[in-house]
Amino acid sequence: MESRILFVPLVVLFVLLAAAGCSSHEEPVATPAPTTIPATVITVLPTPVPTTKASLIPEPVDTLPAQWPVSVTVEKSGLYSQTIITHYDGGKGLAYTARMDVRVTTPDGTVTTKSITKPGMGDTVEIMGSDGSDRVEVFLLMQNGNTYRIIDQLMPYKGR
Repeated sequence: MESRILFVPLVVLFVLLAAAGCSSHEEPVATPAPTTIPATVITVLPTPVPTTKASLIPEPVDTLPAQWPVSVTVEKSGLYSQTIITHYDGGKGLAYTARMDVRVTTPDGTVTTKSITKPGMGDTVEIMGSDGSDRVEVFLLMQNGNTYRIIDQLMPYKGR
């Protein structure tokens, strides 16, 4: 009777294994590796902008409103120096000046601009010029939103 008790569970186990497919001797099917799809890169070419050489010819300057006079002076900082110094000397328009922009154009066409927001009396802007005649422009942005070109002149090199 003991062999019957062991025989029945072994037969049931064998039938279950056969039904589950474990009695098969086939090789397992390999899962294919995922393929990568290359990303499409869109290249936008820059639109060519025509280059124009900066002008070294001074243009007429603007006159500040009579109620807002301001004094600004420009100089090259001495013999054999290329540094251009712009001084904001102040005046009755001091409180109405929002910004001072100084732009220097060298003979090779290089343009350098520096600004002072809300300039005060005695503030200076220093820009490296060249050993030639540099064009210096000074613009004042006033509180009313208008911009005035108050200086536009050539600054020669003093070493020649």
